[in-house]
Amino acid sequence: MVLEKECDAPRLGFFGGSFDPPHIGHLQLAQMAIKNARLDKLIFCPAYHAPLRTSPPLFSSNHRLAMLHAICKTHKSMTVSSLEVDYGQVRYTYDTIHDIKKSFPNDRIFLILGADQFCKLSQWFKIELLAQIVHFLVFSRSQKMTPKPSLKNLNYTFMDNPLMDISSTEIRESIRAGNLPQNQLPEAVFSYLQTHTPNTILNQSL
Repeated sequence: MVLEKECDAPRLGFFGGSFDPPHIGHLQLAQMAIKNARLDKLIFCPAYHAPLRTSPPLFSSNHRLAMLHAICKTHKSMTVSSLEVDYGQVRYTYDTIHDIKKSFPNDRIFLILGADQFCKLSQWFKIELLAQIVHFLVFSRSQKMTPKPSLKNLNYTFMDNPLMDISSTEIRESIRAGNLPQNQLPEAVFSYLQTHTPNTILNQSL
């Protein structure tokens, strides 16, 4: 599915999440969003600690930022924001998007998320206000039908993406065991992890 441009406003993609670590699935979704939603730029914004996540990240926020920066060096339409990491505690997407909008007042913002999170939008902080300023790009995580949240004035598009058999949890377990799953990591991330020993890169505390 390709979204036609409705106006001349720049189209800015926002891709938030833990990125713990950034894997090939994240990169492929970002590339599909840029192509199919005709984005001019996409921002990766790693969470210091995601509001709906109970366990702490495996990698420290600085290393997750560094891995995303490594990816963006070879993908010029992608960039990284440290807004949530700089905040130093749980930050809600509404607050981050509000700040992004200040920096890009003329841009139309497209928020990238998986169908699993799309179903949980009613739990998001100030979702009614967030829905007024973003268009959601929803990527499938399984073959199950994704029910639309019971929210008014929701602008969204279900993206026609291939399903990816990639588990962030399994990737982290593999890394904890001392194995780097090269085929599941972008080349830049794999190279980064090769040059850092587990004792220096793994998160001991937030």
